Amino acid sequence: MSGIINQSFRFNLRVLKAFYLYPEPEETFLHKIRTYVLYVLFVVTVPVISIIHLLTSDDLNVERANYNAAFLAQTTSFVTKFLPFVVNGQNIRKCINYFENFKVERENHQMIINECIRICRRNTSAFYICAVGAVGSWATKPLFWKGRNFPVDVWWPFDATTDFSTYCCVYLFVAAGPVFASLATGVIDPLIAGLCYHATSQMKILKDNLRHLSDYADEEISREKVDRSLVKSSKQKIISTMIKKCVDHHETILKFVKEYEVCFSWVVFSQIAGSVFVVCFCCLQMSKVDAFGYYVFQLAVYFSVILVEIYFYCYYGSTISEECDSLTDAIYMAEWYNYDVKIQKALLTLMESSKKPVVVTAGKTVDLSLLTFTTILRRSYSLLAVLKNYQ
Repeated sequence: MSGIINQSFRFNLRVLKAFYLYPEPEETFLHKIRTYVLYVLFVVTVPVISIIHLLTSDDLNVERANYNAAFLAQTTSFVTKFLPFVVNGQNIRKCINYFENFKVERENHQMIINECIRICRRNTSAFYICAVGAVGSWATKPLFWKGRNFPVDVWWPFDATTDFSTYCCVYLFVAAGPVFASLATGVIDPLIAGLCYHATSQMKILKDNLRHLSDYADEEISREKVDRSLVKSSKQKIISTMIKKCVDHHETILKFVKEYEVCFSWVVFSQIAGSVFVVCFCCLQMSKVDAFGYYVFQLAVYFSVILVEIYFYCYYGSTISEECDSLTDAIYMAEWYNYDVKIQKALLTLMESSKKPVVVTAGKTVDLSLLTFTTILRRSYSLLAVLKNYQ
């Protein structure tokens, strides 16, 4: 039977493997070359030629410049967002599979894991459908315009619109890059957020073990049929062993959070930084076009996907912080007053070590929390007001 990570992210990992962003355990040189080629061809090229057009164009239309700026903000963030998957694939693979072989011993713990798996699958399905819809509406938008246009203005050393076959080839190439990046990010964002939620689920299991130390020790004693005269001493030994396992479990979770930040901190920061500008430019464009046109529909879908991306990271980063902060409450709710002094001291030590806040950050500068999400929305609104005044 597959592990909990494979059950949660089977579709995500298949897509990443297809795009050469998720290496095998023993990565070959050929696989690495393919990864770099696809990265440069589909992720880097289109933003670069679009920037060249923006810098060299003589008759720059303000409305088109706004549209291109929103596109560049997102695609440029893709360049830095995918880079860790290209150059640091093995470490990312290790982080993704950190809890793959976690063994569940109790039925209520299995329910926690099953709920986590269900939420991860749900998030992936919903977000991927939204991502496909957003990039599909973007790629087909020029079909509703007059003349031969591309989804975004790009620079070419020749006129790509004179010949129909040339136009079709260039159109497909310009659309293929962002489509590749969008389909990849459609599985990366719920994957990264889901891994954070897996850590939250592990913390829930740890809290349950600490809260019910006495009950679980009684269950084990009843299974082993311990002699009545030895019940008290046996129970203390069993609780002591359980606490050691809880301490190891706690250290494992904290170790994962550190590794998670090392692998994905820059990925999340790139997405958040790009999303702030995208939100501003989308709002600015929606305020200037027909309220019932296809363009507004495309912008609304795109705007919604961007907000969901940011919310994923902030919400699930907030959940792990909240669960870690309440670990001391779980210990206090246990029957610690019935334990011997040695066990009480061990619990006290664990409580003290858990007082240090566990905060997941993006780029070591932005805390992933719901407060950050609301702050981003407020700052985006302020930036939008500045852009409106500038125009």
